[in-house]
Amino acid sequence: MAMKLTPYEQEMLDGKHGEAKQFAMRAMIKIGEPLGAEEFVEVVSVQAMAHFGSLHIAGRDYMRKLACMGGKCCVPCTQDPASIPWDTWEEMGYDREYAANQMDLCKSVMQLGEYHAWSCTPYVQGNVPRVGQNVAWAESSAVSYANSVLGARTNRTPAGLAVCAALTGRIPKFGLYFDENRKAQVKVVVDAGELSDLDYNTIGIIIGKRVGNYIPAIYGIPASTTNENLKYLGACAASSGSVALWHAVGVTPEALHGDPFEGREPVMEFTITREMLTETEKSLCTKNPGEVDLYVTGCPHSSVAEIVKLHELMKGRRVRKDKDMWIFTTAEACNMMRRSGVVGELEAAGVRMMVQTCLVISPLVGNGKYKTLITDSGKNASYLPSEHGIELIYASMEKCVEAVTEPV
Repeated sequence: MAMKLTPYEQEMLDGKHGEAKQFAMRAMIKIGEPLGAEEFVEVVSVQAMAHFGSLHIAGRDYMRKLACMGGKCCVPCTQDPASIPWDTWEEMGYDREYAANQMDLCKSVMQLGEYHAWSCTPYVQGNVPRVGQNVAWAESSAVSYANSVLGARTNRTPAGLAVCAALTGRIPKFGLYFDENRKAQVKVVVDAGELSDLDYNTIGIIIGKRVGNYIPAIYGIPASTTNENLKYLGACAASSGSVALWHAVGVTPEALHGDPFEGREPVMEFTITREMLTETEKSLCTKNPGEVDLYVTGCPHSSVAEIVKLHELMKGRRVRKDKDMWIFTTAEACNMMRRSGVVGELEAAGVRMMVQTCLVISPLVGNGKYKTLITDSGKNASYLPSEHGIELIYASMEKCVEAVTEPV
């Protein structure tokens, strides 16, 4: 069945608003119709991707083509982290050709009119949709946060489709854009006592592995939980499974009042205990870790609050000469903490700020120096061993700091 178009959408398809919009509409119709979409929805923002580590040459050329067609974003559009740190890639030893390809992608992104965000946490950079608003976001952790914590509506949008949405302000209507597809399907009870920051990562890992792409309703998350905790829970559920939407009963917007199942019986139920959390933590460590070489944190990107916490833990300590510590974060958080004097003190203690980039979609540079990493991110623990062929230890921020530092 052909998709029903508004007069303006038909004009875009007919090329009356430029070649790029026409290309984008054609692409979205070719994808939307097989998915059963009967119409488009308007979107208020887009989270796209422009990291060379995932898009490669084909993605670089695709973005360049849209820019050369004269394409311009008609709604606010941010993008995922870059595959290189913009200011320090050469010093750190990134391949020159690889860096040139990432910078070529950046040039196209700027021509298209995307915001210079380069982060997986656009919701702390002004890209903040309201409850019920439709968006077209790529990046699994951002999708999870938008749907679950903000109450906006998006599917896990493929990178190429997200750019088309940015150029047209439209996306095919299917999946999580419908009310009936947003109801809870799996009941998860968290009964593990007081929860640490690491526990929220681990809860997400367990949920993702158990529910796949079902929508869980989670009981037992305290109302006092932080946005950072929810960020990591969702990111880990999305990386260990395919969870794009989850409800924390009494916490998140669509489960704040009433029954998230709306009277339907769950297709599955399980309880997460302290024993399960402990066993999962152990399972996320690889089998043969050696002495720790590097501590990486900030996946998703570290917030101001998380940088402040790390700064407190680093007081009176410094990174050992044979170790390294990298904090992955946004430009905005880094700049704020630099003005506060926090970044200067961290850098003086041997910490490297990795701004607007991500280790998951970047080469692990260091001339073979790094054999064993330690991290407090469940998403890092899910991806880094296979992405970079390294050993990994998964532990709390406190233990990670202790592993690579010494008293001053």
